Amino acid sequence: MPIDNELKIKVQVNNQKANKSFKETEKAIKDVEKQAKSTEAGMERMRIATSGLRRSIGALRNNFLLVSFALGGVGAALGKTVKLFGQQELAEKKLETALGKTSQALLDQASALQSVTTFGDENIIQAQALIAAFTDDEEAIKRATEATLDLAAAKGMDLFAAADLVAKTLGSTTNAMSRYGIEVTGAVGSTERLDTLTQNIANTFGGQAKAQAETLTGSLEQMGNSVGDAAEAVGSLLAPAVIVTSGVIKSMADELSRLINNRISFVYA
Repeated sequence: MPIDNELKIKVQVNNQKANKSFKETEKAIKDVEKQAKSTEAGMERMRIATSGLRRSIGALRNNFLLVSFALGGVGAALGKTVKLFGQQELAEKKLETALGKTSQALLDQASALQSVTTFGDENIIQAQALIAAFTDDEEAIKRATEATLDLAAAKGMDLFAAADLVAKTLGSTTNAMSRYGIEVTGAVGSTERLDTLTQNIANTFGGQAKAQAETLTGSLEQMGNSVGDAAEAVGSLLAPAVIVTSGVIKSMADELSRLINNRISFVYA
């Protein structure tokens, strides 16, 4: 066979193979395009089908947020009153534990002192509890409490720190008041020790607590204490219901949040 003819046959064969490969490749590309279009159409159908669900979830979430904000404001106000009542209740429990009993006389003293000083009765009761850790004599506690308020007011001290100093001086051999120039005599727990302690504090700082209540700042603080007492009264009434209701609302909010988050995850997955 001539060389030219042999070359032509080989070229034709090669061309046929190339054309076949091209056609197979073209078919594969068309198949991919077809699948892509099918997938795109499916995604579009899913998007249309779920658009209503997404809108519903969005509206539900927005409404839930609005309700949460509204309930949050009310809940914060109610929670504050209950918290104030809780602080009062805790102070009274501390005093009761220190004394081993409930003392209405000391509670009445705390209320009376609040009305003429800038100290809230819940803080006065806690000061009484600190003193009661060293003596269970209610009259001694009353006198030491008045001295404590004058000391705290005069020196600008934290009331509890002042009560701690007075209580330690009264109920131990240590005179924690010596740094303030207060001398005490008598055995621990004796009337002499109580008398010298309270009298010397009165001689140095007596009347300070009541005098400060007569200033503008003192009047504002007293007003705040009175408002606090009113809130405590409301809190005492609401406390049982708030405890139950807060638990129910928390459970509902947690469950609703869980459902919304699960739905959103499903739609956008």
